[in-house]
Amino acid sequence: MRGRKLCCLTLLTLLTVAGETVARADQKAPKAWVGFHLYHDYLIVAQGSAGPLKGLNFLVDTGASPTVLDRQLAQRLGLDELPGSIVFVNGRVPAGQATVPSLELGPMRRHNLPILVEDLSFFESALPVHIDGVIGLDVLGQSAFEIDYTRWQIRFGSFRPLANSLPLRIEAGLPIIEAELNHLAVHLLLDTGASSLLLFEPRSGPILPQKISAVGGSSSTIGEFQGKQVWLRSLRLGEKEFGRQPAFIVRSPPGNQDRTLEWNFDGLISPAGLGMSKVAVDVERGVLAFSR
Repeated sequence: MRGRKLCCLTLLTLLTVAGETVARADQKAPKAWVGFHLYHDYLIVAQGSAGPLKGLNFLVDTGASPTVLDRQLAQRLGLDELPGSIVFVNGRVPAGQATVPSLELGPMRRHNLPILVEDLSFFESALPVHIDGVIGLDVLGQSAFEIDYTRWQIRFGSFRPLANSLPLRIEAGLPIIEAELNHLAVHLLLDTGASSLLLFEPRSGPILPQKISAVGGSSSTIGEFQGKQVWLRSLRLGEKEFGRQPAFIVRSPPGNQDRTLEWNFDGLISPAGLGMSKVAVDVERGVLAFSR
């Protein structure tokens, strides 16, 4: 039951509505930090503000773009909505599009920020706090930032070198890295909202028959879609070899199949799921760094 709930959250925070790329502030943000609560060992919830409302609970998710606000919060702010949609792994659902006059998370501030509006009440079944929004890389990526899972802090500004680093690129506002799964090169979305490694079936299909072994040949229900748990013989990020790792094989998102959205990645990778104690992202330099 635990796996079913948590993996569902992973996919509900994967957003790929075409729109603005990661925005940078006119000036680099000063060094600062914001504390967070860590739920279920991977979900990051920090407090921030939107408009005049403070003390809001935001889920911090690098796999989300653009940022999403709960519909109740949007109504309290009096935001005007236009029709839009969100693409999840299990399908496309209607969502509102709006502009929030101001949004803050620690030192990160955005004014007149385009956002999506959706009912986020589904988080209540797995989290003890109400989630007012999902903060994506359109807010986080204004500055380099480091997530410290041991101190429960997000630090903004330049960071000290970590043990491992590799190139990172931004596509449609999402952070993509290269990895090797069983010595096969793949492109993965860095997703702090993910509980585990997920691979999309059509693109990873050719490596399934021989290079990935299923666990007992059984399938698991993850949220509202079907996924098969497998074991990878090896996973490599840059120079770091992680060895044997569990993963889930899921159907490719609809945007990949109908070509209405180009998703140039093969799955999602979870920093917390891989036991990373720190993960740092520098959008401007195109670097992902981490330590375990």
